[in-house]
Amino acid sequence: MTQSTQKRGTSLLYELMAEANTYPDTIFMARGDPDFITPDHILAAARQAMADHAHDYSPPEGLLSLRQAITARIKRVNQIDANPETDIVVTNGGQESLFLMVLATIGAGDDLLVPEPSYNTYNDALRFAGGRKVSVVNRVEENFYADPDRVRKAITPQTKALLLVSPNNPSATVIPPADIRRFVAIAEEYDLVILSDEIYDMFLYDGHSHLSPASLPNGALRTLTLNASSKAYAMTGWRVGWIAGPADLMAQVKRLKAAITGPTSVIAQHAAVAALNGPQHVVKEMHDAYIRRRKLVMDTMDDLGIAYGIPQGGQFIFADIRPTGLDSVELAHRILREQHVLAYPGSGFGPDWDSYIRITFLQPEARLQEGLDRMKSVIAKLL
Repeated sequence: MTQSTQKRGTSLLYELMAEANTYPDTIFMARGDPDFITPDHILAAARQAMADHAHDYSPPEGLLSLRQAITARIKRVNQIDANPETDIVVTNGGQESLFLMVLATIGAGDDLLVPEPSYNTYNDALRFAGGRKVSVVNRVEENFYADPDRVRKAITPQTKALLLVSPNNPSATVIPPADIRRFVAIAEEYDLVILSDEIYDMFLYDGHSHLSPASLPNGALRTLTLNASSKAYAMTGWRVGWIAGPADLMAQVKRLKAAITGPTSVIAQHAAVAALNGPQHVVKEMHDAYIRRRKLVMDTMDDLGIAYGIPQGGQFIFADIRPTGLDSVELAHRILREQHVLAYPGSGFGPDWDSYIRITFLQPEARLQEGLDRMKSVIAKLL
């Protein structure tokens, strides 16, 4: 096994991106960065904040105006009730949110129960916290269905929290509302905290619906909910996320936030207020585009006879590459070096996923189709 094959997670992706940047015609189909531009009214709010010299520190938990906007958003979209004074912390993007959620709930020797595949940075956060991941591996043949009964059987005496990422990254599955209720009941029975990553909750397909655990009476007092402005408003570089949860858990999140990074950029926070309170048509435009692009990727995989999880939400497809005979890093390197297309190796999500690649549909349709055609030319020769 080569050194690059042993690399996992974020370091693997950045290594591949560095190589991809050496080719002038690379088509990027790996990272989850929307190709849309930040809407003008959001840019205008940032400019106005700078013109008004609104650059003093905010409280560590964020501007009250933003916390109020977040409170209104999660009530409107997620049916979650929250107090902006005590129940919301603004973060440096979703990445910091997930670290703070893990650090607030998991300590040395504690277990986090994780239906997989799941977003790779949770592995990094767990290592940092000294905790242990208890994996419940789901299969492509079942569309990566996270079975509550399998999850229940995996609970250990050291289990302190349950991670639910829905819509999921990388599998793009959505946990059905009935199963969310079952997961909340399991958490209540075993006194677990639920870490609910809902960053793709605005992007659902084929009639699938999203239910937030914190919207349920028996989930509200045990759930930390993560979201961000990055995906829905094309604001990945602005680095504004948030955590919502009950006051007792959020007090620990707030202490960690103050100690680790302090407040999030106040200019970016003013921009996020405009995003949440302003026109929402940009979200629908992105959603409609993703529906069309999603079909292009699915059609290509179908033409190749490659199995994948049907994307019920999110911005990507997780494809089973076992028929190629290559592992995910070997195939990603081959596609990149032969056709200058960057896909994300499944091994970045952990060793159980070395036979998968994640393909995002975050390129304009013509460019996405070109990338798919290039990728297809490599894979077809291996089948």
